[in-house]
Amino acid sequence: MSTALVSGASTYETSPPIPSQELLDRNAKSAESHKIRVGLHDNWEKFPRNAIITCMDSRVHPHKQLGLADHDTTIIRNASGRVTELIDTILTSQYKGTRHFMLIKHTDCGGFYTTGPKFKEHFKAHAKNPDALDSLPAYSASDKRGFGDATIEQVVLSDVEYLRNSPLIFEETTISGWVFDDNTGKIRQVA
Repeated sequence: MSTALVSGASTYETSPPIPSQELLDRNAKSAESHKIRVGLHDNWEKFPRNAIITCMDSRVHPHKQLGLADHDTTIIRNASGRVTELIDTILTSQYKGTRHFMLIKHTDCGGFYTTGPKFKEHFKAHAKNPDALDSLPAYSASDKRGFGDATIEQVVLSDVEYLRNSPLIFEETTISGWVFDDNTGKIRQVA
């Protein structure tokens, strides 16, 4: 297992097994330069005013891909970066001081390759209780999963509009929508 840092990057070439001694060793090395940021004055009163909502895909690295500094932007992730599933986290971030949510979707997202019927079929075949998924409201009445025939721009615009129209989003909060192109590594604004 290679423990070498990638040239010019802050990450390793490969990930260690989880859990493993190598993982603990890497953490110990990181802890050597750890800067304490705890408590009301040093952390919570300085909560980032910007947040990025994006996919959990491991190819999406907002800090690296956008040149962001540590601790100045909150990163909120889930499958496909869909905001409807993140509303509690978004509201908490807003309560703490976030006033700009930047939604970033990426062009090769798994949402283009996932369908409700295939998703449900997979879980029913592997879950401890094949009927458990049906007890969740989000899955019992709908076969909606993934993006369907929508374009990436339509997916971004749908989530942007959802937040902009939400009565829970503060008047002074900005919502913007972006597309990260997995082929070029560049982003572009669509909303």
